[in-house]
Amino acid sequence: MSKLFHLWDNQARRIVSVEATKKEGKNWIALCPFHPDKNRPNLYIDEEKEKYHCFTCNKNGFLYNPKYRKLKYSYHRNIAATYNYKDEEGNLLYQVVRYKPKGFNQRRPDGNNDWIWNMKGVNPVPYHLPEIIQSIEPVMIVEGEKDVENLKRMGFTATTSPMGAGKWKASYNKYLKDKEVILIPDHDQPGYQHCQRIGQSLRGIAVKIKWLELPGLEEKEDISDWIEKEKGNNKEKLLQLIKEAPDFTLKKHEERSGKPINPILKNRTKTIVPNLIHLVGDQGRTKYLFYKNEQLLIEDYFITEDKRYSPKQNLPIKILNPNILKRSFNLDIVRLATEIDAFIKSYLEMPLDSDYLILSMWVFHTYLIEKFNTTPILYFYGVKETGKSRAGEVLSELAFRAQRLTSLTEATLFRSVELFKPTLIIDEIKLLGKGGNQGLADLIKTTYKRGLKVSRINLNKSGEDQIEYYDTFTPLVICTTESIPDIIESRCILFTMQKNSNPQIEKMIDKKWANDLRERLTIFRANYITKELPEAQYIARGRLNEIMFPLYQSLLLVGPERKNEFIDIVRRIQKSKENEDGMSLEAEIVKALDDEYQENQNKQFLTQVISKRLNEIRSENEQISDRAVSNRIKRLGFDKIRIKNGRMGFRINDERMGSLKTKYKITRGTEGSEGSEG
Repeated sequence: MSKLFHLWDNQARRIVSVEATKKEGKNWIALCPFHPDKNRPNLYIDEEKEKYHCFTCNKNGFLYNPKYRKLKYSYHRNIAATYNYKDEEGNLLYQVVRYKPKGFNQRRPDGNNDWIWNMKGVNPVPYHLPEIIQSIEPVMIVEGEKDVENLKRMGFTATTSPMGAGKWKASYNKYLKDKEVILIPDHDQPGYQHCQRIGQSLRGIAVKIKWLELPGLEEKEDISDWIEKEKGNNKEKLLQLIKEAPDFTLKKHEERSGKPINPILKNRTKTIVPNLIHLVGDQGRTKYLFYKNEQLLIEDYFITEDKRYSPKQNLPIKILNPNILKRSFNLDIVRLATEIDAFIKSYLEMPLDSDYLILSMWVFHTYLIEKFNTTPILYFYGVKETGKSRAGEVLSELAFRAQRLTSLTEATLFRSVELFKPTLIIDEIKLLGKGGNQGLADLIKTTYKRGLKVSRINLNKSGEDQIEYYDTFTPLVICTTESIPDIIESRCILFTMQKNSNPQIEKMIDKKWANDLRERLTIFRANYITKELPEAQYIARGRLNEIMFPLYQSLLLVGPERKNEFIDIVRRIQKSKENEDGMSLEAEIVKALDDEYQENQNKQFLTQVISKRLNEIRSENEQISDRAVSNRIKRLGFDKIRIKNGRMGFRINDERMGSLKTKYKITRGTEGSEGSEG
């Protein structure tokens, strides 16, 4: 099976004949005549569209067809105009070709004074991009290049998106930042919808957006038709119409037909979108709250390209009411911090007075959580009825997008954080011992630091395994009677709760007061979310600095006069942790190693020797196994060796031993050993 085709070589302006010997689907395949193609056919011919393309030399074009019938793009069509699209420096990126009869195509330079008739590898830009960037005058947005050129001849700066209505991309918006924009839609439904979508996309980016519907146009006419209609339709008249044009507003229905706008937009659910300040419950629906042009705006949708997003409804998190729009932006932050401190003291009795400052700074930091790379886990621990759950309840009234959970699964945690970015407050959880959820513990230890993603294997629609990675970074509070793993506790600020001595704090929480504080905290967020945080020096070492530093930066923002007080709190916590380290099993092991070395002057020892020393003062039920001791010694940094009798042991490293003795405050002689006494 074969067929003869006549190709038109547009560059050489000649006919090239080729015989195709194979057909795959709708394409005929032949040896390419434009390069040495002797063995493997690489030229594909689409007989229906009368086009050809070689996948080796990239030559493409149209079949020779002198009797033009219905071809959309062909060599013999009359080119009516070409429009050059340039990058920011004025370099030619691609060209839009306008044909007569009306039709369009795009082509890009091949570097050899010819064209490649596709946009492969090219990022589209708006028309007349260099002029847009340099302009200090308003920029008009119309639907076609011809319209732009007509406006340019009148002395205006104008632009359009390539490839017609509905093709405006969000990536174009940055070129119109802080500029005044005038939208001039074509007089038809697609043109109206096109400019509506552009206006929505530019809200909060352009400094001002005006909407100009030209008078006297028939259906499908545009600005070019308006210019040609009457001699009086000149620059002066257009300037007057622009002056009288209203500001852009997103309209839910097209005024002429009553049809819904954006019918081709794909509706999606997405709760967390760019530049979101908070969520608002308005008229029975959850809506977005944005801060644009120094004012708060409630919007039903977030539109980007061909998608329209709205938040998930009925979320179990704290959201605002529309009264937030009435709030003044002249915020007294010091007073707000004082009131938050007073609110917490009114409903919660903490073990130490300094705890209230930590909690109030933690609340502030949740409202700027995007600006931090770490966040401390708050761990409220104690026996029953000591105010742990009350602590979670109080903080849930204040924290940013707080969500309280009385039970938690792995799926709930990583999907909630990924989709809704809440402040999670967990009441009662078991992570250790019999019945402890090890998988959940592994997830929780990643919540304190940005970038510690969790992997999960899911099945796609075809049943194939796919690995997905979830970002679990989020503020977290744990209120429980249970102990938690050491590795999680090292990421925590611990509050050991006691029974209340003041019954007054057990009164019902004032919801109106709490709502007032949440609204003012949201104003705080709107004011500072785009500003730089105060620079600060480290206030502790290691993990403690990681978890306390966000609270310290928050303090420098809202109450710098309490800086020294906060540093003293951190030092107290550091001292407490050092004392805990001195009472740990690791400290006991280091003491036992040092005793063994001092008594026998032998740097090589069996694990059983150290186990025996540790177990001398322990009951039978408290005995530590050789394996557990061996693992701890290895983690302390000592090298494992095989001793002469074939049994396994360790070698003491003097430098490492000295470092560990300093860390665990182990001394000898008359001073005794703090580690052993502890």
